[in-house]
Amino acid sequence: RGELAMATTGESTASKLTASTATPRPSGTSRPSVTSITPRPSLGPASVPLVADGSPDGGRGVPELTQVSIDPAGAQLHMSNLAPREESFLGEHADVPLGSTGPHTIGLTSAEAHRRLTEFGRNEIPERVEPWYAMLLKQFVGLMPFMLEIATVLSAAIGDWPDFAVIALMLVVNALIGFHEELKAKQSLDALKAQMTATVPVKRDGVMVIAQVAELVPGDVVFLRGGNVVPADCEWLEGDPMLVDTAALTGEPVPRKVPRAERDGEPEGAGRELLSGCIIKQGEGHCLVKETGLRTEIGQAAGLVQEASGHSVGVFESKIMQVVRVVILLSLVDAGVVLWISVRNRHEHFTTALLNVLALVIGAVPIALPLVMQVTMAIGAAKMAKQEAIITHLTALQEVASMSVLCSDKTGTLTTADMRVLPSKTWTRKGISKDDALIFAGVASNPANKEDPIDKAVLQSVEDHLGSSHGAACLAEYSKTKFVGFNPTVKRTVVYCAHPQKGELKISKGLVDKVLATGDDGGDCWECVGAEAIREELADVDQRLSSQGYKTVGVAVGDNGGPMEFVAIVPMIDPPREDTKLTIHRIRQAGISVKMITGDHLNIAVETSRLIGLGTGVLPATDLWPASASRDDTILRADGFAQVLPKDKREVVLVLQGRGLVVGMTGDGVNDAPALAQSQIGIAVDGATEAARSAADMILTSPGLSVIFDAVAESRRIFARLRAYVLYRIAATIQIVLVLSIMIYAYEDTMPALYVILLALLNDVTMLPIADDRASPSALPEIPSMPAILVASLLYGLLETAQTLIVYEFQPQWFPGDGSEDYRDAIVYLQMSVAIELLIFSCRTPGFVLGAMCGDARPSLPLALAVLGANVLVSLLAAFGG
Repeated sequence: RGELAMATTGESTASKLTASTATPRPSGTSRPSVTSITPRPSLGPASVPLVADGSPDGGRGVPELTQVSIDPAGAQLHMSNLAPREESFLGEHADVPLGSTGPHTIGLTSAEAHRRLTEFGRNEIPERVEPWYAMLLKQFVGLMPFMLEIATVLSAAIGDWPDFAVIALMLVVNALIGFHEELKAKQSLDALKAQMTATVPVKRDGVMVIAQVAELVPGDVVFLRGGNVVPADCEWLEGDPMLVDTAALTGEPVPRKVPRAERDGEPEGAGRELLSGCIIKQGEGHCLVKETGLRTEIGQAAGLVQEASGHSVGVFESKIMQVVRVVILLSLVDAGVVLWISVRNRHEHFTTALLNVLALVIGAVPIALPLVMQVTMAIGAAKMAKQEAIITHLTALQEVASMSVLCSDKTGTLTTADMRVLPSKTWTRKGISKDDALIFAGVASNPANKEDPIDKAVLQSVEDHLGSSHGAACLAEYSKTKFVGFNPTVKRTVVYCAHPQKGELKISKGLVDKVLATGDDGGDCWECVGAEAIREELADVDQRLSSQGYKTVGVAVGDNGGPMEFVAIVPMIDPPREDTKLTIHRIRQAGISVKMITGDHLNIAVETSRLIGLGTGVLPATDLWPASASRDDTILRADGFAQVLPKDKREVVLVLQGRGLVVGMTGDGVNDAPALAQSQIGIAVDGATEAARSAADMILTSPGLSVIFDAVAESRRIFARLRAYVLYRIAATIQIVLVLSIMIYAYEDTMPALYVILLALLNDVTMLPIADDRASPSALPEIPSMPAILVASLLYGLLETAQTLIVYEFQPQWFPGDGSEDYRDAIVYLQMSVAIELLIFSCRTPGFVLGAMCGDARPSLPLALAVLGANVLVSLLAAFGG
């Protein structure tokens, strides 16, 4: 889009065409306008689209499309000169306008550019490379890996090779899973960095040459045109007014106009600002590089993602590991005491004493706990994939269960990212229906210009509101004879057409004031009938709709050569998705607070928030700074924030996390990546950029947020399964350690280490089916509590220990057998194993265990068969294993 630049033989600058008078203008200063065209069925090989700048509100987006025939010989459409390095011609002359030679546009010399490159560094994101072997070795560091390693060493020291093999295998499997997960954390930084491996025309030594984007420095003068990605934070200097797509950074669905008048409170130069990563949609000109690399907005975003990237342990997992640490440390102390007493006081052989200690250590370490957690979450991730949500970090499924706040981007997430007319809010004069007003606006739109957000919104709204076939039939009744496209001077479109019943018509659509009374602006001019009488009313309606976040378009109609009459004000907005309001209601019903965080303007954010039932307490980003305790309270209470930058979104997440909340964040753009990476649950919505997907823990592959509620329900089921297993396993650990310790201290007796190893490993293996057990999601967020888990596990463990000690004490009377120690050990082993296996049915339900054996809460068949099979197996081992 923008102007058509043609490289012709012997010309060093771009020639330009306009569709109005074809009067040549100086290169770099043209302002195309559009007059009438003759409708053509299609564009042939020798035709290209030509568009003009402007919008009803002075900067709304891409304008009317017209068709201009050109000679294809020597013509080339410059869509982008940010080509990959291998396809560029670095250092060669760039066939672009040189521009003026004033103090701000003179550019740098090669020597000065080299000096600044040394001072400021390359215009790229520094990569913090960690060798793969270092990432792998880190997986063997930590309390659980250390305990498994100690058990492995002890089993090797005493020659217990079967146990050595099993424990070593568990250690390696857990390390490989963690290694695979951490590798994914590098993708976010790589995606952001990929945007800067490009070239751009830059003025060096008074000549425009092609240079690497990575070698730009502050003070460089670059030439940008439609299709280019802005290579650094720049300031517009001269040339055409530009339309700039800032959605990747700000989330605004409508391109900004640059330069523009500065708003109240904005710093000097804000109206000429071009941020790195934005896309020039139309226009061309020379720009001054202000910031490069990590000092740009997108560079800061990449730096923030880099800080937040990497595998983080889930809240639930961290709480569980706290409990496991307590149990393991106490067990290690106990094992040390046992070893001292056995060797020093009872004079046992060191190897024999070490075997007893190994039994204690193996019994204390929940070897299969990490594996069960990974399998449970992997099964949950597979279920979520069927519901069109890809889980990239399994820990996210733990976090979603505990999520208490969901922060959501607006554009493309809560809304469709496509402007639409709201017929219900359309203002019309007496005698004109709202459907007629919509059709008039549709007739005054150009269906060939699919890139224009206003025309696209109007025509799509005709189809949505009236139905595809009926809407098309209504528009087809108007036979167009002449069309005058939009341009930034007249700020309106005009169509001349004929209707079978209404006769000859002239219909105009554009800025309300310019449709009501055009003034002498060089276009097709008029003043609507009774303009002065209705001007105040129209101004009030326009102001009211604008304050609510709607973009407005005025419509006027004249029939059979008569005067124009103002007939309607048509409001447009980026509408919420169909399921957004219901999804937010369901998420709130699940005890999760929802906040909207958007780069769009405040009034648009407030109206969108109202439409989706979120509340209207949306505040500007200026309220986020400076940091203070009262600011943190404001963030906690607010329904959302508008006009934010990437660092603002991340700040909101950090503050909420600082208040002890588990935060989820949804988004789709580069501007969302830092917050996605920082939050415990980063969710990239359908159509998200690569940077957002790489920073996210969950990627949605269908539009809308409804799948997030499904993820909440599934995550809470996973939490219930994991909590049941953790309670079971820690209680079993407490029982094993207490029984063995009491037998040693009180009875000077021991249980064979093989029994303990079989007990620990068999009970762990048979619990794997709990990963797919039936479970009911809780109504509120699951916030794991270490004291609660420890107390419940301790209670279960003490009760189980009491049962085993009673059997041990009264075994001679109740189960005399042959009276041998082997028989007694077999009886105690059988009781402990059966009791531990059956314990899972108590841990998996908060109610009466027998009541949970039927109905929806009954255990899954694989779990029931695993418990039954394990009890049969240990019974056979106890009876015939002799």
